[in-house]
Amino acid sequence: MARKKNNTPVIVLSVIVIVLIAGFFMYKSGVFGGKAQGKVTVYSIFQEEEARKIMDKFKADTGIDYDILRLPSGEAVSRVQNEMGKPQADFLMGGPADSHEVLKKAGALESYISPNASDIPDNMKDKEGAWTGFYLNPIAIGINTQRWKEKYGTAAYPETFKDLLDPKYKGEIGMSDPATSGTSYTAVASLAQVWGKDEMLKYMTQLLPNLKERPKSGIEPIQKAGKGEYTIGITFLGDQIKVKNQGNPIISIVPEAAGYEVGGLAIVKNGPNTAAAKKLMDYMLTAEPGKIYTESAYSVSVKPGVPVPPGGVDIKTTKYNKAYSLWTAAEQRKALQDALKDLK
Repeated sequence: MARKKNNTPVIVLSVIVIVLIAGFFMYKSGVFGGKAQGKVTVYSIFQEEEARKIMDKFKADTGIDYDILRLPSGEAVSRVQNEMGKPQADFLMGGPADSHEVLKKAGALESYISPNASDIPDNMKDKEGAWTGFYLNPIAIGINTQRWKEKYGTAAYPETFKDLLDPKYKGEIGMSDPATSGTSYTAVASLAQVWGKDEMLKYMTQLLPNLKERPKSGIEPIQKAGKGEYTIGITFLGDQIKVKNQGNPIISIVPEAAGYEVGGLAIVKNGPNTAAAKKLMDYMLTAEPGKIYTESAYSVSVKPGVPVPPGGVDIKTTKYNKAYSLWTAAEQRKALQDALKDLK
């Protein structure tokens, strides 16, 4: 009678091979400390073009997929607050840090101090790790030089905010709504700090007749000024340089009393994938994404090793308001925005 063949060693070997292969892929997916699992959901106040450039590189380097929803900063703040019971996002990318301060006080942000934040100055990050600065960008007056010449000839350009009150600019200025746009809120918050709240509100009342429109998005006024729809756009300097470098006849003036944005990064508390969000924070605070962003958005990185991009402007060479406090801006945000809503 033939002896029955013993297949046990083959079976055991097959099981070992399967376990090793499965273990390798589990490691790569992040279960055992390799690449993080799943997908990270980002609410981006960056323009989508810049955000996707960075996130595509992040995905290539880590294997972590992503979803992005682009929102103005005011809408992003409201959305994160409204979703606190069941957060839908993991990461908040960009927007003035005073917006992040509002979310910190609401308890909507995860405290995380990345080891890559050690070289960022203390006044550009939250000491408890609720948000970390990424870039700097001052408010500026952007002027379409071609339309200016057609309408005003060789007249001098406006050098100050109060110069913009001249009646000749009626319907020739675009400025986003400070109730929804972090760009314009930075402008009015800085004026309130320099002049006082009442003087700022008086100024905005006088400026209103000269405004062609008040869109939600902070970049829109300079995009439309670049196209010649009106002469002047009040936006962040980086947006103006970007529009200029796209071939539009724009000149920028950073006036005294101009506030500046510390563009922040934050992790949403109890988001769907906090582990991936922490990996994203660590990545964002390396030199490469700083370089990708500044070369596209023409802002200035808070990281000492990231140079001012070609065609960019070092904020230190401008007349921006060096005393501007983003913490004061955050404290005053609701009161100032409520007061501005009443202006007609």
